[in-house]
This record gives sequence, C-alpha cells and structure tokens, in this order.
Amino acid sequence: MARSLAAVLALLFSSCVIGAEVKPASNLMVLAQSNAWRALLHIPRGGAEHSYIDDPRFFLAENGPRDRGAELSATLAAFAQAPEVTACRFPARYKWLREQGILPANLLVGCSEYLLWRSQTDIQRVVLVLAASYLNSPSSMYGHTFLRLDPAGARSESAFLSYALNFAASIPAGENGMLYAYRGILGGYPGLFSMQPYYEKIQEYSRLENRDMWEYPLDLSAAQIDTLLAHTWELRGINFDYYYFDENCSFRLLELLEVALPDLDLTSAFARAAMPVDTVRAVIDAGLAGEPEYRPSKRIELELLLKGFDRAQRGLVKALAASSEVLQTAEFKRYPKAQRQTMAMAAYRYLRYTDNREQRRAAVAARSLGLLGEVQRHGAVQWPLSAQPAQPDQGHPTSLFALTLGSRGDRQYSIAEWRISYHDALDSVAGYPEGATLSMGRLQLRWQEGEQRGDDKLQLQRFDPIAIRSLAPRNEFFSPLSWQVDAGVERLEYSPEQSLVTRISGGAGVSVAVLGGLAYALPGLRLEYNDDARRNLRLAPQIALGQLWQSQVMAWELALTYSDFGAEGERRSAALSSNWAMSSSQALRASVDYRNQPWGESTGVEVSWRHYF
Repeated sequence: MARSLAAVLALLFSSCVIGAEVKPASNLMVLAQSNAWRALLHIPRGGAEHSYIDDPRFFLAENGPRDRGAELSATLAAFAQAPEVTACRFPARYKWLREQGILPANLLVGCSEYLLWRSQTDIQRVVLVLAASYLNSPSSMYGHTFLRLDPAGARSESAFLSYALNFAASIPAGENGMLYAYRGILGGYPGLFSMQPYYEKIQEYSRLENRDMWEYPLDLSAAQIDTLLAHTWELRGINFDYYYFDENCSFRLLELLEVALPDLDLTSAFARAAMPVDTVRAVIDAGLAGEPEYRPSKRIELELLLKGFDRAQRGLVKALAASSEVLQTAEFKRYPKAQRQTMAMAAYRYLRYTDNREQRRAAVAARSLGLLGEVQRHGAVQWPLSAQPAQPDQGHPTSLFALTLGSRGDRQYSIAEWRISYHDALDSVAGYPEGATLSMGRLQLRWQEGEQRGDDKLQLQRFDPIAIRSLAPRNEFFSPLSWQVDAGVERLEYSPEQSLVTRISGGAGVSVAVLGGLAYALPGLRLEYNDDARRNLRLAPQIALGQLWQSQVMAWELALTYSDFGAEGERRSAALSSNWAMSSSQALRASVDYRNQPWGESTGVEVSWRHYF
C-alpha cells in the first residue's frame, strides 16, 4: 500500500492542484488509520473493517469499503485528476484533507449546487430530537430520533422554520406491518438520509401520531456543524442496509456526530442493538447535549384543556365540535367569557384531532372557523400549564437481568431472566408511556427442586421473542383500542409432562381510568402447539382482565386470565404483583398467584431482584 500511496503523491505534487508541503507516504498511511477518515467512511471501530455503507457509489476504490488506505489513495488520485469535481462530490473529505495540508483552499468555489444548498441551510445550531415510542406503528415502537437543524439569522426565532435531518428505511407504500417487522429485522430495506421542513415532523409525530417530542440542543461548534452538513451532502441518495435493532435511525445519527467529532466514541456500545433512548443517553453522557425542551403532543394539550371542565362543560365541548350553532345557545352563553373561550378552543382542538387524518372538508372547515372566531373574540387564550413528565433519558435502561426466588406448593425454585429490551407495565413508568408493555427477547432459565433428592434440574422456562400490550384508556372524547400480542415458548410447569409449548396469543378490548389506575378487558385467542398433547395444535378463546396502577416508584397489577381448551380443560389464574423502583437501575418485584389448571390447583409466591443496564 505504501508504494501505491507514494505513486499517488508523485502524481499529486506534479499537478497544479497541490500547493502544500509534501507528506511522506508513511504519514498518509497514518492518516488512513485515523478516526476522522474511519468516520468519513463509516467503518466500525475495533475489529470489523467493512464499512456500514452498502452502496458502491460512495466509494472511489473497488475495495474501498474494506480498505481505508485504498480509498484514501483513490480519493487523492481523483483530486489530482479532477480537483473541483471531486471536491464538489466529497466536500467533507476535501475539508479534512485540506486541514491536513494536503489540498489547497478554494476548491469549492465552483460548486454552485453545493454552495446554493449550504446557503439555504445556513445552520447555527443542531438539536437531537427524540419522538416518544408509539406502539401502534411497528417502525416506531421504540421511539425515533433525528436531528433538527436550526437556521441562522431571523429564521432562528421559530423552530417551525428549521429542517429535520432524518434516517429511515425506504418502505413501499402500503407495506404490511408484519412484513415490515420481518424485513426490518433482517435488513430487507435500504435506508436513506433525507431532509425536510421540521414542521412536517411536528405534524407527523405531535399531531397525527400524538407522540411527545423531546429536543436536546447539541454543543457543536460552527466548524463541526459545517463538517456534519458537508458529509450529509456526500450521503445524498446513498443506501445503507436498514436493520431495525442495530443499524437504525439512532445508530446512523451517532455515526454522523462522530464525523463531526471523530475522536468521540459514540457507536461502539451499540454494535448489537441501538435503542433510541439509549443513544440519547450516550450523547448526554458524552457531554454533547443540554437540557431538553419538551413538546407535548396535541392530544396531551387537548387533555389538559379538558381536565378543567366539569361534566356539563365537557358535553358542551363535544356539542360545539359537532355543530357551531351551539355557540348561539343559552346553555353556552350562560358561562363567563373566559370559560366560553376555553371551551371553544377545546372544541376546535378536538375537531382538529378527530379530523386530522381526513381530507379537509368544507363543513369541518366552516365549524373550525366559527370556533376560532369565538376564541379570538375574547382576546388571548390563557393556556393551563402542564407538568413536564420525566425525561426519557432519566428512565430505567432498556436491558434487564433479574434473579427470582419462588415457591409453589411445597417446592422451591429460582429463575435467572434476561431481557434484551425494553419495558413492562410494572417497571417504573418514568420516561415511558403509561399502560405500555414492549418486551423483546425475554429469556428465563429455571432451577427447580425435585420431589426426591437428586431430581433437581435446570431447564428453559420460557422464551418470548416479543410481548406487546397497549392499554389506552377510553372516555367520552377518545376511543382508542387496547390490545396485546405475545409469542414464544413456555413450559407448562407442574403438568404431568412438563411440556415446553410453542404459543402465540393476542387480543383486543378496552381500558378505562378508574380507582386511580387503569382497568382493562382484553378478549382474544391463544394458539398452542404441544408435542406431548393428544392434539398437538390447539386453539383456545381467552380473556385477560385486570387493574393496573403505575407510578415512578411503585406499581401494582391485579390480573385475571381464563382460557378454554375444550376437551383438554380450562385454565384459570389470578395474580397480584407489585414493583418497587429503588433507582433507575434497581428494582424489587413480588407476586402471589393462584392457578386452577387441568393438572391441578396451586398457589405460588415470587420475589425478584431486577437490574436494568
């Protein structure tokens, strides 16, 4: 490689392009191994040498994705042959090589397209944005991160004039959710960087998907922002393979930040999985992020308005949203002006909320205009102040290891549990959506005391690749569907064969806010395959009933389940569980349950220590 670099140098320094001091080939070999060059090529730190970029158009050398020296050699050769063309194509590479004293200044002066783009994206601040998790979309269950680019000058006064720099899978329109999950996990989609107006992201997340947004300002200098944007230009239309768990939106943003700050290691901790909130924590721990600004979803803002009304006023709000003629009724006019204004604003927001996915209709537009007229007639709106929830980065980490001691009947057992991610409803709710369970890769190994000495054994108790439950409360204004789905293998403990069955179950129903918590009813089906059963494949109707109380420190759940396997019998269970979050990384959990199954009745008690990391 040294000989090829020396040949390139000879070519370079014989041309009029170079006006800098000659660097020996050995120095160029050192540069090829530098963090800055590695970051520009998206090559992982450590052992793996192949670039994360899967598009050959990004590289100038045939073996550029695997050989940093060859790509540097090809880059220098391209600058020798067509200096301005190469600088216009790779402005970040050019900027770095110029800083090393290898290339002269002013090679970008003829790059009209790039300079026009940079003048239009005259950025003075970069903000890392975390959109909260959204269980009703497979692509957004863990949340999503992107960069907000704030322009300089007068436009900096409003975030609505900013840009959003986003990395996402390129998914065909109308793609099935299950197919998305399959392809997303296995890298079946190309991923692309894109830029769009920030207000479109606000509309997508805050209005259409009702997701809170957290905006963390980043401490980047003007030169670092310039490098980040120059590299963004280089990535236009360049494909990366998209992987849902690791090479995803959040990981790619960390790579971009490493281009701006090449000596900062943000990515190596996420070689196997990159949860958005964990990558935000990494940026905070690196000292790059300031205090975030909270942008509540439109639904949160609406619920805050509705909270101040009594039952009669809430009824009027719904009536106003349905008909602007209610504005002229005596029932509405009997309220003071301030209350009429607030009810009209709530009705307007509710009308927009219920109609935001539909094509704008004339009748809805007329009602909206009438409600806005009532609001503006009474001056500025006095908005109620909302309490900011716990920041997502301050919640518990997303991986879990737990040790459980239990007793059922007259036998004791212990369980070691590992969960790749993310959160269940009894974990501290700080920083996580209320009523949500999203567990991926939950594995339990169980040591069980035998009936006789020497019969003790260690066995797989259960493995759940996925378990999701979304409890979204209903009221007179909102009617979301509560649902659950889980799949995996599970041992039917204390059954005669101790069978390990494969099952998938799911259901949908309702949740309502009562007694300071959430009550739910989720009817559904359970499909089970059991090698030891007379009928291997069995389908049973089931129902899950319960009451859940959540807080940042304590959580409780009373859960009842029933399933009917026909000739194979019925299964009933009742359990009371509690969780005490001692810190963001430690918790204690206890439960007591009763089971009535075809192979007998039993009562069990468990206590577990849980460590989040």
